[in-house]
Amino acid sequence: MYGWPSTPGYHPLTNEVSEVEPEFQSALTALVRLPSEDADGTFAPQDVRLSEGAFEKFEQFRQFVHETKRGLDGRERHWYVKGETQVLRLAGTLAYIARAISLGAYMSDDVEGITSALEPKEIAEQFMITSIRLWLESFWPHARAALRQIGLSERHANARRVLRWIKAHGKNAVSREEIRREALGQCLDADQTQILIDGLVKAGWLREVTKLAGPSGGRPARQ
Repeated sequence: MYGWPSTPGYHPLTNEVSEVEPEFQSALTALVRLPSEDADGTFAPQDVRLSEGAFEKFEQFRQFVHETKRGLDGRERHWYVKGETQVLRLAGTLAYIARAISLGAYMSDDVEGITSALEPKEIAEQFMITSIRLWLESFWPHARAALRQIGLSERHANARRVLRWIKAHGKNAVSREEIRREALGQCLDADQTQILIDGLVKAGWLREVTKLAGPSGGRPARQ
């Protein structure tokens, strides 16, 4: 079971700290100085492997994602299955930041010295555990909340679009053609629009008051 991180305690403002923490500034400087090219100016990618423990934790997370995604649909599922690559990148980022902080201010100025000192040799298990927890307890809940605001699928997004249009125009009654033409910009045909309206009626957002055709040829529906 996962929940939101606990709320941090209150801390009064103080002028006893610098505007930018020196340790953090030194770590950023170290990362910025990390070269991406060799002495000849050729791009030189670096391989940083997962430690045995990190690999095991990552495989457990991949299996968890594989099993959990079956209960999801639409945009939630599309976002969720990207969790594997997101966690892997997070683990690498944490490893590099931790390595940069541990170096302190001193580093050799030559390319070989900078690279060998700064780059971690492998991603330790602790960084994989932290990245998985960060994704599960922060990234995923926030993403899920955002996705529910825009709609879990195109159908949900269109439903929200219709309801926003009705509210914005102060409509007490609308016809199917008004919804199709004005609210949805004719992105759906008449039958698809009717299915959308029926769903809103079933959910209680609209109340169908008559089966007679309205002035625009559609079925009037009332909020």
